[in-house]
Amino acid sequence: MNIEDMLDINDCPLCDGGALLEEECGCGYYVMCMECGCHSVTIDFHSEEERLDAAKRTVMLWNTGKVISSSPGE
Repeated sequence: MNIEDMLDINDCPLCDGGALLEEECGCGYYVMCMECGCHSVTIDFHSEEERLDAAKRTVMLWNTGKVISSSPGE
């Protein structure tokens, strides 16, 4: 089963756009809005055992509104 299918990712807290969990270079996860481009921080993992925990932590941060935006004033 795909890790993204195991997690409930909320819509973007800034624009209500859809969001995706993305893997970065096989060593970290971040969530990104497909509409406005804001994103979460990247949570790194160093082993297969840490992979799911990193994904869960990333989604938890996103779902609580901890996002990075490049919009002026943000």
